[in-house]
Amino acid sequence: MKNILLVEPAYSSPYPPLGLLKISTWHKREGDDVQLIKDTPHSPTLDLFERNERCYKKLKGYYDIIYITSLFTYQAKYVIDSVNYYKNRFPNAQIRVGGIMATLLPEYIKEKTGIEPHVGLLQGVEDCPPDYSWFPIFPFSISFATRGCPRRCTFCAVRKHEPKFIVKENWPDDIDITKRGIIFWDNNWLASPNFEEDVRRLIEFKKIGITQIDFNQGLDCRLFNEDKAKLLGQIKIKPLRLAFDNCSEDGYIQNAIQLAQKYGFKDIRVYVLYDSEDTNDTPEYFYYRINGINKLGALAYPMRYRPIKSVNGQYISNKWDKKVLRGLKLSLMFYYTKGMITKSREAFKNIYGNNANEFKHKLYEIYEKDKLKTNSQKSDFSTKNDFLAV
Repeated sequence: MKNILLVEPAYSSPYPPLGLLKISTWHKREGDDVQLIKDTPHSPTLDLFERNERCYKKLKGYYDIIYITSLFTYQAKYVIDSVNYYKNRFPNAQIRVGGIMATLLPEYIKEKTGIEPHVGLLQGVEDCPPDYSWFPIFPFSISFATRGCPRRCTFCAVRKHEPKFIVKENWPDDIDITKRGIIFWDNNWLASPNFEEDVRRLIEFKKIGITQIDFNQGLDCRLFNEDKAKLLGQIKIKPLRLAFDNCSEDGYIQNAIQLAQKYGFKDIRVYVLYDSEDTNDTPEYFYYRINGINKLGALAYPMRYRPIKSVNGQYISNKWDKKVLRGLKLSLMFYYTKGMITKSREAFKNIYGNNANEFKHKLYEIYEKDKLKTNSQKSDFSTKNDFLAV
């Protein structure tokens, strides 16, 4: 029997670490003892092992393998912190690093830690169902009906960490029927040749009480047609997520929203990428997209672009500037819930204006007003009326 430690670094994530949950199942099937922890930032002054020598001596040689997962590249500092900490504290353990960031930046991890990370999915482990016993209160199962994406969007990391589009026949094995819903992390489920069969399976899950289905990464509006909308209406995905990332989706997104509304979808959210390397991604085109989405009665969800290999997340394209970006961020933080632009046309016009020129002007004013507030150590507006007055 081996002693296994699973570590999720100290970055923020609203979801359980799916890869570690699958690894947990794998090792428990092998008869191994498994522990999972959510890490915290490490400091010598707060190191419990250093302060409790007896505890440390007892655990120092305990673990045979320590798995450390990773997520986004801009969270790199947390991953590096965890890897170096456990590498130094448990010199006899085999340290295994994997996940999205590890796949995208293997050289960076090796340079900073001396550990060669695993790139891609762990074969064998990938087919194991998640061990939900670590997160008994989390109300959703998590799965993939497909891996990868047939599109090769330059801004997207999927083509790097899941280069092949693969249909997952066994995704129902991931589902815990005691949970109320399922979250799918597919990157392009509508491209699956198993789409109709997957819908049939979801209808069966609905019959036994799994009522909430969420394709968290969004559905491809270019593949969203009347037949698919009608089928999806039978499982009532909530929320229904789409994306309007660039001009290639113009026309398709409007049609998808209207079809979704026709078949009963009320909560429609559209990811809107901005500040990207796309030559058409300007503040003016961003306004065009969010204004059109708002007119159709859907929620726009702006998502700021981060370069695939950026470890700090600080990027400004040559079509944007920091004042507009800061003004936009403040407007989303102060006025809208969870960064989503709601359906109200009146509120939209008050905040963002009636055209692209007014949009930029209002964001500049928000930026300047916030700058003045910093003198009194305020980075926000005092009241909603104060905000609307800019």
